[in-house]
Amino acid sequence: MATVSFDEAAFTDGILTAMGVGTPPEAADRAVFVFADTSVATGSVDDEGIPFDVTQAPTRTAGVEVADVLCAIEFFDAVGQVADLGVLQPTKIKVTLLDAQYELVRGFDHVRIGGDKYHYRKTEPPIGLVTKTIWIVHCTAEDDT
Repeated sequence: MATVSFDEAAFTDGILTAMGVGTPPEAADRAVFVFADTSVATGSVDDEGIPFDVTQAPTRTAGVEVADVLCAIEFFDAVGQVADLGVLQPTKIKVTLLDAQYELVRGFDHVRIGGDKYHYRKTEPPIGLVTKTIWIVHCTAEDDT
């Protein structure tokens, strides 16, 4: 039986290069993954983390933004058809990430792309691809939420 050689680094580089080819050249047009602000209270709190003591203010931390994550983004209209940018306003996006890039943005609240905001909706079950995992995340335009 023949031995099959597999160059994992070249495989990964090839996928990331393909994702990079689709990356807009202008930074303002690239995806920025935004995490929600957090609020932490000490002492007794209710189920939503709000303190029972009204004099005790929770500590708020501003959400983090993660940019320059290599990913593939597909734009769709309201009925799920692929949308050409500039022809109509896309209402949904599908973001495809490899495992390492997904870990950078796991748990994000929304994505900003070229001034438009897309809220996280769901993540499909992971897909295995040889030694990598592919994650597909669905988001909906802010105007459609």
